[in-house]
Amino acid sequence: MKFSSLTLLLVLTLGVFTWSSCEDDDGDGTAVLSYDGPQFSAPNNGAGFTTFAAFFPGNITQQYAGRSLESVQFYLQEIPLSTSLIVYGAGADNNAPGAVLYEINLTQRINTTGWIEHFLTNPVELTGDGIWIGIETELLNPGQSVGCDQGLNYNPNGDRLQTPSGAWTSFNQITGSERVNWNIRGFVSAQ
Repeated sequence: MKFSSLTLLLVLTLGVFTWSSCEDDDGDGTAVLSYDGPQFSAPNNGAGFTTFAAFFPGNITQQYAGRSLESVQFYLQEIPLSTSLIVYGAGADNNAPGAVLYEINLTQRINTTGWIEHFLTNPVELTGDGIWIGIETELLNPGQSVGCDQGLNYNPNGDRLQTPSGAWTSFNQITGSERVNWNIRGFVSAQ
């Protein structure tokens, strides 16, 4: 009798640990699209417009097809002159995004540094194609804006940039050695 009770307890305990360790689920059925770890710093960038983005290819978003991107969180190290959230669809290749699916100017809402959350007024339906979540900032002078982690779990899709010239690249390609992920997170609706 002890053996079967102990076995049952072990199976139940293992089941609870296995079920509760899902990294994409925040407890209420929503999923998180992100590459970043804890906020650490922010890169210095030049004056003008820069778009910081995280690209989530179809092999990541496919499991959420039919659900919607409902909100986005991002970290601001300093308050930029202007800030916009832009969600793009997949591009012709993985090097640049496609059409704009959602865009909103958040400048009037930004009055503090730290984590900013925006709930999309029109959630973006995920189709299983790739999606880019971008934060466009404008700086009057060189400085910092969108935050980043230490790059301990670096993903080459987590540090995408559109430079003031309009070209898409990555922070790693610009610096040649720095490995970070932007503090940008997308929250997907529950099933």
